[in-house]
Amino acid sequence: YNEYKSYLRMPIIITDVKWSETEKRIDLSLPRKKVSSKDIDVLCTNRYLKVNYTPYFYEVFLKDEVDDNKTVVVYEATEINITLIKTTPCLWESLSDPAAVDKNKRAELKQQALEYQEQRIRQQSEERTRVKAEQGRWALRRAMDQDSNEKDRIEAVKQTERDRVTKELDEWYSLDEKEKEHNYLQFIKMEGDEKKQCNKEGPENAIQDNENIPTDMDSIKNKNDKITKDEKALKYEKIKHNLGNPLKPNGSPEEKENEKGKSEKPLWGNDGPRKKTEISVSFTPRYFPSAARESLAQEEEEWIEKNVKAQTVVKEKGTDSKVEERNPLWLKDKANAFYKSGNFPSAINAYSEAISISPDLPSLYINRASCYIVLNLFEDCVTDCTKALHLLNPPVEANRMSRVKALVKRGSAFCQLSLFSKALDDYVLAQTLHPENTTLEADINILRNKISQKELQS
Repeated sequence: YNEYKSYLRMPIIITDVKWSETEKRIDLSLPRKKVSSKDIDVLCTNRYLKVNYTPYFYEVFLKDEVDDNKTVVVYEATEINITLIKTTPCLWESLSDPAAVDKNKRAELKQQALEYQEQRIRQQSEERTRVKAEQGRWALRRAMDQDSNEKDRIEAVKQTERDRVTKELDEWYSLDEKEKEHNYLQFIKMEGDEKKQCNKEGPENAIQDNENIPTDMDSIKNKNDKITKDEKALKYEKIKHNLGNPLKPNGSPEEKENEKGKSEKPLWGNDGPRKKTEISVSFTPRYFPSAARESLAQEEEEWIEKNVKAQTVVKEKGTDSKVEERNPLWLKDKANAFYKSGNFPSAINAYSEAISISPDLPSLYINRASCYIVLNLFEDCVTDCTKALHLLNPPVEANRMSRVKALVKRGSAFCQLSLFSKALDDYVLAQTLHPENTTLEADINILRNKISQKELQS
């Protein structure tokens, strides 16, 4: 039995390989056994070629060197086509190296191929790092150049504006006093004309405003002095108002009226304060068909908590394993995919790895029992179903269908082992849990007939 289980894990060597050659290239064709292209591992170096997809394996030590950078792999529906480009144009007449017949020589060639592959991966990584660093330096230089150009453009605009202002000041300083006075009066007159055009009160006021325009520098100075005095007086009044005037501590009657109106205005506006209201909240009651003293609510909650805990267990393994390989749910999905594709030994390995991480998850044992039935390992199936039924305690509604599956699989294994009485017990219990299944009733009748025939024969 142990030898049979170890045989299931051994790879199957691919022998039906077709190949042809020219002076410059070699074409190989390997069979593809209903497996996804992402699950096919192809390794090619200058003197070594390996193709692996569980459980099939093929390797060859090439007679001469090939250019591994120009290797082409094409995945078709039923074949894997590989094209190798020869380094030296010639006819090999034999694909494999004759020296690879010796076991020690094969180990030496394989070690050389692995070292060559590691060196090539290291060189590719260094090249990617170098290219990335070069691109980063180029991007930095480009950004610095753009920033420098923008600074030069702004500086040129500033310099042009400085030159223009400097030129205007030089022209102003070159004028004598009379010309300066004449230009200033013209500027004031232009302002008066604009005011006359914008006045909307009528032509009389516009003429009056125009008459108030000063015509000499003395009147302009007197007007500016008057504006300055008015500004100082207004500023002094503001200071007195802020600090409080001792002569008028209570303020004017108009100010009192304004303050009274402001204080009487409600904060919430004209609508008034919001009205009080009440809301009611209702919760959906949990319904149990039986009386409270017979309820299985506590057992059901314990089962759900235990099942969730078993699904979230992740044990620390070796540092070489990936994070998803330490997740029992990820391993379970992987095993289910193997089972659907017909790769039952790989499915058993994946389920076993998940059980080693989370041994309290009953669905893992039930699914692995299905694989054991297909491979005619009925005793292992009975063991896994019994373990699953033990983990499915307490028996609640949440795990009812899981118990039905475990009982049916164990009953099927008992039938194959000719233990019809035990099989009948499991099928009867499964029908009690799932009375809607008419197939179970038919199987029970068949088992009872077999038990009757066996009793008659004995």
